[in-house]
Amino acid sequence: MYSTNIAISGIEKARAFVALTAKYPQIKITLNHNEYSIDAHSIIGILSLDLSKPIYLEAESDDMDAFIEELKPFTV
Repeated sequence: MYSTNIAISGIEKARAFVALTAKYPQIKITLNHNEYSIDAHSIIGILSLDLSKPIYLEAESDDMDAFIEELKPFTV
């Protein structure tokens, strides 16, 4: 399991983040914010969060090295 805080500041960043997660359908990626937990592959779910604050990401898979590398621009 991998976890980190990420920042998604606006619709364009959300779109870029969902495009990134779409490249890795085999990874279970969850975003947690306050009492909400959403599938990170869902643009609607992401836009329902308060994007003005960092979001806690959890990812589960056997092979996540490439995903973690591509995630770096979003990490805080």
